[in-house]
Amino acid sequence: MQEEEKTHGKYLIVKLTVYFILSACVFFFRETLVLRLKYFIGALMVIYGAEEFIFELIFYGKNFWKREKIFLGIIEFMFGVFMLFAPIEADTTCVIWATWSIIRESYEIRELNLEVKSKTLTLISCVESVAVIVLSFILILDASINNAMIHLYLLILELILTPLVPLLDELFMSGKPEGSGE
Repeated sequence: MQEEEKTHGKYLIVKLTVYFILSACVFFFRETLVLRLKYFIGALMVIYGAEEFIFELIFYGKNFWKREKIFLGIIEFMFGVFMLFAPIEADTTCVIWATWSIIRESYEIRELNLEVKSKTLTLISCVESVAVIVLSFILILDASINNAMIHLYLLILELILTPLVPLLDELFMSGKPEGSGE
């Protein structure tokens, strides 16, 4: 069990580094990305989906198929491929992106109750998830470039928080005895 936690911690550090670099790229190239949103979001969905699939396969071995996250990864991957190759307009891209964000964040809120032990980190993640869901609904109702740009800024924050919250949770909780709450 301890070895699995160390491996998971290393995985989160690598993920944080990669996601931080990706968030910096999104920030610096946001004007270009918003103009080529379909390709960026499609590629991001493919990467997220492949990462979910590979992570579940590595950490759960033969039992990976029993985990529901594997199916989320497959769906993300398929939608990403669709976005990359289907002839869709920018407003359709925004609606698909917003719907994907709502699904991911809803799943994230559900998982917060199961995995995160720190009340402060849970609150931060929950506020971020609710903000993404609300702004995703706005993006669905008004799929404009301005709202897509706001969503890009949220994506930057999400890319940093996604691996950071579980990593901080592991660091904060590693010194506490097993079974102790907060």
